[in-house]
Amino acid sequence: MSGLEKIIQKIEEDGKATCASIVSEAGRKAGEILQSAREEGERLKAERLLKAQKRCEFEVELARSRVETERKKAALSEKVKIIDEVIAQALGALKNLPSEEYFFAIKKLAQQYAFSGRGAMLLSKADLERLPKGFEDELNKSLGDGKSLYVAKQPADIDGGFILSYEGIEQNCTFEALLEDNLDEIKDAVSQILFSGESA
Repeated sequence: MSGLEKIIQKIEEDGKATCASIVSEAGRKAGEILQSAREEGERLKAERLLKAQKRCEFEVELARSRVETERKKAALSEKVKIIDEVIAQALGALKNLPSEEYFFAIKKLAQQYAFSGRGAMLLSKADLERLPKGFEDELNKSLGDGKSLYVAKQPADIDGGFILSYEGIEQNCTFEALLEDNLDEIKDAVSQILFSGESA
């Protein structure tokens, strides 16, 4: 083998070795890149799964909260209906008391709301028709000093209770008016009776 052939052979061998080294290094770098890509892919997958899980948990909690809010609103609405029904029934029962009990209640209310001086008590047509004998005398005996009432012969356009009239000044003591004036307290009392000890 001549010197030239040896040089060419050496160049070829060095070239092959360099190529093998380059290929090996490229393979190693490709492996690192692939491993890094796999790790980044796993990291991104885990991150997205965690975000998706948190989002699902948030949506579930939000849905629970909405359901609970709606449940409470429905329960409150039902309680309000029940309270209104109880108050309406009590008002109806009051208007339909037997005459003796009814006019006893009227007398008690008059004692509470009568002014000083002489005034008129206006009753409904139905109440005038069932007015007990001697009611006016009993009523005036039960009032304090300086207070006097007479039962007006003309019926008032009311449905239970009465109106007191003192020379143009009127005190509305119909059951509806008294109920309206004390509605919040009455509803609170009825709610306590019906729902005390009940959890929300």
